[in-house]
Amino acid sequence: MNLTDIEIFSGHLQHMSVIVLILMIAEWGILLFSNYIERKKEGMVSIVSYLIQSIPYFLLSKIMIVGGMFLLYEYRLFNIGFEWYYWILAYLLYDFTVFFIHFLGHKVRVLWCIHGVHHTAEEMNLTVVARGSIFDVFFTPFNFMWLPILGFHPFMIFVIEPIARLYATLTHISEKYVGKYKWLDRILITPSVHRVHHAKNHIYLDRNYGETFSIWDQLFRTFQKEVPNEKIEYGIMHDKLNSESLWDVQFLLWRELWQDVKNAPTILDSLKYIFMPPGWNHINGGRKAKSYRDEAWKKRKVLKT
Repeated sequence: MNLTDIEIFSGHLQHMSVIVLILMIAEWGILLFSNYIERKKEGMVSIVSYLIQSIPYFLLSKIMIVGGMFLLYEYRLFNIGFEWYYWILAYLLYDFTVFFIHFLGHKVRVLWCIHGVHHTAEEMNLTVVARGSIFDVFFTPFNFMWLPILGFHPFMIFVIEPIARLYATLTHISEKYVGKYKWLDRILITPSVHRVHHAKNHIYLDRNYGETFSIWDQLFRTFQKEVPNEKIEYGIMHDKLNSESLWDVQFLLWRELWQDVKNAPTILDSLKYIFMPPGWNHINGGRKAKSYRDEAWKKRKVLKT
């Protein structure tokens, strides 16, 4: 495959977002018709979020994303060809970057205000994929924008990224259609593994950051399978957020961050509210995900004895 063929193929893949949107609406309609969905407005809020967040992508993609990638490629460190093994390497590097950026999205509060939008849905189905922040354009492109500096041609990335995104879409499919495939969990982020990531149960908090492969979570000890007799509850740990309100979904986390920054006693504390993990406070350090998770595991062990 030469560069011209790759360019043509990548052009076709740019329509992947339309395919993803069709899949979302189709599954959502089936689930609504079969009365499997309880929070019926969530899907609409997710799809509207998708349409809104597409606007900054449309306005900035050619300048900030595509232009930036071709500029980096001009200063590439290595001359990498289009042999099959380079495609595998590019996909692995992309997938690891997604894991790392995703990890930061849960550990840095200002990034959580962006990524946390995706976690506000309280039911799992394909429309959850559409539930992204209007500021997402300033976050997720870093999953792949840097790869051309290594020598991967931008058109290679324009092929890899939509394929990976389609796989990630399918990991959000409703449990009504896809159950558990334990033998795959150790290799791939299956729908079961990703359901754990979307859980607000304390025992599941901040687990399974991968997009395609689960090897990164296993390597960095963030991997967690579904636990027997621990039914998944979707959403985020927030008593006031309404998952069927577009305003709450897009802006409530930002408003609360602003209140904490404004009321912090020192400039250093204000900065910490921005960059420390969600749950941190200046009074006693707060409680972060690990604390809740450790406590939940202790309780589970006590109940077993």
